[in-house]
Amino acid sequence: MTDLKFYFDGTNGTPFEGTVPVSLLISNIHDSDVISTLPFEYSDSLFAGSACSYSHSLALMSLGMTMSAFTTKNEGDGYIRRLLHSIGFDDRTIESKKYGKQKPCDDTCGYIFAAKRLPGDYFLIPVVIRSHRYGGEWVSNSHVVEESCPDFAYGFKAAADGVYDALTNYIDRRGFDKDKVKLWVCGFSRGGAVSNLLGARLSFESGMKKDNIFVYTFASPLTVYDRAAGFTDNIFNIVSEMDIVPRMPMRTWGLRRYGTDLWLPCRARRGDEEYERLLEAMRAEFAGIMRQIKVEAEYTPIDDQEKALDLLFDYSDDLLSSPEKFRDEGYQRLFMDYLRSKVSGSVVELRSFFRFLLSGNEEMSDSLCFLIENWHELSPIEKVQHIGATLAKRKSGDTAPATEIVATCLGIMLRYAKKMTATRFTGGTQDYYYQQLVTLLVDAYHNAEHSALMQQHWPEVYLAWLKAAPESELFRTDTYERRSIK
Repeated sequence: MTDLKFYFDGTNGTPFEGTVPVSLLISNIHDSDVISTLPFEYSDSLFAGSACSYSHSLALMSLGMTMSAFTTKNEGDGYIRRLLHSIGFDDRTIESKKYGKQKPCDDTCGYIFAAKRLPGDYFLIPVVIRSHRYGGEWVSNSHVVEESCPDFAYGFKAAADGVYDALTNYIDRRGFDKDKVKLWVCGFSRGGAVSNLLGARLSFESGMKKDNIFVYTFASPLTVYDRAAGFTDNIFNIVSEMDIVPRMPMRTWGLRRYGTDLWLPCRARRGDEEYERLLEAMRAEFAGIMRQIKVEAEYTPIDDQEKALDLLFDYSDDLLSSPEKFRDEGYQRLFMDYLRSKVSGSVVELRSFFRFLLSGNEEMSDSLCFLIENWHELSPIEKVQHIGATLAKRKSGDTAPATEIVATCLGIMLRYAKKMTATRFTGGTQDYYYQQLVTLLVDAYHNAEHSALMQQHWPEVYLAWLKAAPESELFRTDTYERRSIK
């Protein structure tokens, strides 16, 4: 291994400040590998202060870094390498792992390290976690509960520990003084969860000062069962209550994230007037991003989407009432098997998911898919009749997790359809949030990655929100109180 002194010369120590083009994988073109570019602002001065103080400029650049680390068909790390080169990192300092094809579920993750000299005596080491199109890592997202790991979501924790070992080895092998290193850890979605746990372990165990460990995560799932989460004020998690991913695995199990959750605007939190003002600014930013990447798309959440998700999780919390039930009654294995069948790591499609769940009961599967595909054409009474007919196709005594999940979905739709019938014929009232939830699910079935449900998880949506307002207007640090509306 080349000693540090041979390549930390003038070219690798020159301060950089300015606009850099970031190559990224476009979200809304289904199962494609279309790459475009967006401009981001980078400066070495972003790391001049304490990691425990939020920097909006650093958050934006961190999102750009993690978007550049997305992979197309597991073809490698070329885009993130190009970005690292453009902001002054010598290629001889770069190490990446797990960017090739992988076997399903080895509970690891792709990552990349690099190093450059900052003005003064410090070295900056970015730690970027691959966050999309990550092959066999996809399965690990559902590998949540293991008896050997009671304090964490297992699949994320195992991956984070692997990066921790590799990073500390990199620092030792390359001869860095830990007192003179600043770490920059970032990731999105699964990569955000791994970054969250990695940042916490680095803060607790690495011997480096927390002030020098900068951690920014985006759309991160839940990672840890409380514990010392309050002592990680150098970790910032940017999350949306309209995005289903940061709500999983299950908040009612006691899971949370290390660090500070910075919640993006939603109607339930901010009220009609303030939310509409911020939403207008966000939509303008989103439209500008779409023009730059030459894509036709609008930001179209359904009204009160966060409350519709609250209702969905009211049912999910009953179905998956404890981590032990999730593990011991077959749900974890079921979800892992489904993700293993979609090893490319593409978006979950409800059509294929339902057919997977009901494999072996094609009659019930066909009936369910017909119901959803023709939902808008059916009258309220026809909806009730078709739901009843679909439930009747459930095999006697079948309490398998797959069938229980389908029955739960049908129960939601039946409640909605019955209320719709009552509204039409007896003057009863419709449950608004059931209507919004069914609208969300039917839309997700038909439109998958383009649906209102999945669009909330696009990194371009997070980027538009970050550009829409100053952090003082944009974020709140406490989630609104979720009340059962079941």
